[in-house]
Amino acid sequence: MLGFCLALLGNTSEVSGQVQLDRFFPPAVGVGQSVVIQAEGKFPKWPIDVVVDRSDVSIKAEKDSGKLKIEVAADAAPGIAWVRVLDSTSASGLVPLLIEPTAPIEEVEPNQTLGEATVLEMPCSLVGRLSKSGEVDTFRVSAKAGRTLVVSMLGNQLLQSPMDAVLQLVDESGHVLRQVDDQRGLDPQLVYQPGQDADLYVRLFAFPETPNSTIGFAGAATFVYELRVTTDAFVDHVLPLTGQTQEYVGKSVGGWNLPADVQIKQAESDHGYGRSVFLPSSLGWQWQCGNTNNGHHHLESTDAVEIEQLPCLFSGRIENAGDVDRMRIAVTKGEKYRAKVHARRSGMLLDSVLKVIDLTDGTELATNDDQTRGKYDAQVDFTAKKTEMIEIQISDLVGGFGMRHAYTVEVHSIQPSFGASVAADHFVVPGGGSLEIPVTISRSAGDVSKLRISVAGLPEGVACEPVVSEPKGDSAKAVKLKMTASDGITHQGKFQIVAVALAEDDMPSGEPIKARYDLAGICELDDLWLTVHPK
Repeated sequence: MLGFCLALLGNTSEVSGQVQLDRFFPPAVGVGQSVVIQAEGKFPKWPIDVVVDRSDVSIKAEKDSGKLKIEVAADAAPGIAWVRVLDSTSASGLVPLLIEPTAPIEEVEPNQTLGEATVLEMPCSLVGRLSKSGEVDTFRVSAKAGRTLVVSMLGNQLLQSPMDAVLQLVDESGHVLRQVDDQRGLDPQLVYQPGQDADLYVRLFAFPETPNSTIGFAGAATFVYELRVTTDAFVDHVLPLTGQTQEYVGKSVGGWNLPADVQIKQAESDHGYGRSVFLPSSLGWQWQCGNTNNGHHHLESTDAVEIEQLPCLFSGRIENAGDVDRMRIAVTKGEKYRAKVHARRSGMLLDSVLKVIDLTDGTELATNDDQTRGKYDAQVDFTAKKTEMIEIQISDLVGGFGMRHAYTVEVHSIQPSFGASVAADHFVVPGGGSLEIPVTISRSAGDVSKLRISVAGLPEGVACEPVVSEPKGDSAKAVKLKMTASDGITHQGKFQIVAVALAEDDMPSGEPIKARYDLAGICELDDLWLTVHPK
C-alpha cells in the first residue's frame, strides 16, 4: 500500500499571538445535548470560528472568551468530534470532543475521601480533573450481586491527558478489592463482580505520563478524564480492530453484560478521520482508525483457518493459557510477505508473538514479538521458499490470556512502495511571503519510483511548484516544497500534498496518494490546513 511522508522543520504553531486550543472542559457531551463548555488554551482574538468534522455536531463561540455552545443532534452516533478553532491570522491543531450516548455528569469537589465521595447513578459517564498534586477523586456506586461492574477511564489514550492513572475499588472499610492500571495503553479499566449487594467506592489517582523524581500522586490542569461506569451492557471492542466489516456478530464483539443478540453499529467521520463502533444506547463505543480496504476478514476457529487470497485480515483472542491461534495462507515461491498484528495500539492487552512455520518440515521461517522499541505489536517479513500453504501462529509472549487479549493480523504481499507520515496538520503563510516545507520520503521493498510531489486545493493567489524526488541521490529521501502567497491574501481552508509515481516519459503512472498525518496515534488525516494572512 502506497503512502507518503512529510516532515515540517520549524513549528508554525509557535507564531506570536496564534490561537491555541489545548482541551475542552468538560471533555465530553451527550447525544441530543445543548450545552456551553469551556475551551482551554490561548485566544488572542475573540470570538473565534470553529471547524468540526461532523455535521451532527454544531459548535459556536459565545460572547465570553473561551465559552463554546455545543449542540449535538438527537440521532448522532457516539464517538469523537474533531475540532479546530480559527481566528483571522491562525488556526489551532485538532482537539477531540467525546460524544457519549447520555449527557455526562461532572465530579463534585471535594471528593478526596470516602465520606466525600461523589454518588453515581449507573449507567453514567462522568467527567473530572485531577487538578493538583496529591489529589484523589472518589465515587460511590451501589453494586448488585451477579452484575458485572465496569469502570472504564478515558484520559491518556484519546484525550491526550499526560497522566498514567490508577483505579481502585474499595469497600466501606477502605479495603482494596481491586486495583488496575495500563489496561488501555496507560488508561485503567476496572471490572468486578460482587458476591453480594454492596456500596462500593471507586478511587482514581495518577502519576505523570513521563516518570519524574516526584514521590506521590500527580495532578495538573491537563489531567482531564472521563469515566464510564455501568452494570449494564458495555462494549469493550469489536473485531477486526482495524478496518471495517459489514456486520459485527457473535464472537466478533467483546464486552460485559451484553445481550444475546448483539446489534453493533458503526459511524464514519464525515471527513474520514476514523469511525466509532457501538451498541446503541449503551456505553463503551470503540474508536477505530484503520484502513478499510485491507481484504476479506476471517475469525479464528478451533482448527487452523485456511486462507487462499491476500490481502486479508485475521482476528481472534488468546482466551486461555497457552493458546496458539493458527492461520494458513497460500504463498508463491520467491514472493515476499508481511504479517502485522494490531492489538496494543487498539488498547488491547496482547503482547503478541508471530511465528511463520513451514508445514512440510515444521521449520520456523520467521518470528517476531516487537516491531521496534516501544512498539509491542509483532510484525514479520518473510520470503516463501516454495509455492505451498504456510502457517502463521499468534500467541502471547508472557503467557497472558483473556477476553481483552484480542488481535487482528493483517497479511499481504510486499510490493515496492513509498510512504509514511506527516509532522504537522496546519501551516501558516503570510501574504506576500513564503513557507518552505521539507518533505521526507520513505521507500520500502526496493522502491525506485521517480515521484512528483505537488499541492492540491490551494486558493487563488497561493502557489506551490511541484518538485521531483529521484530514485537515487539526496532527493530520494528528502525534497522541499516552497509555498508562496500574494499580498493581501486572507484564507483559511484545507489542502493536500499529493505524490504520484512518474513513468519514463514523466507522465503520471498509477494512482496518486495524499500525505498523511498521524494524530497522536488516534487517527490519520490526509487533509491539512492552511492559513494565509496579510503581513
